[in-house]
Amino acid sequence: MKKIIMGVLLLGSCVCFATEPTDMKSNWICTTNASSADNYKDRVADDKMAHTPGSAEKSFAFAAKNCRDCTKITCELSK
Repeated sequence: MKKIIMGVLLLGSCVCFATEPTDMKSNWICTTNASSADNYKDRVADDKMAHTPGSAEKSFAFAAKNCRDCTKITCELSK
């Protein structure tokens, strides 16, 4: 009987912690830790990167393309 109760409690707790899958197709913003841009084209790319949500794949690709001297790309879901 104890095993049955423990099993029910365990299954119940698993259901409580289930979350929605993350949408990879929209609302992602990826940025880099690149130094400040010196030219207009790089500044425009940095601004677009920081303010234009898109799919995770496209946002990451855009950040990688405009990385310059970066060592890190950070992607987050925008609200």
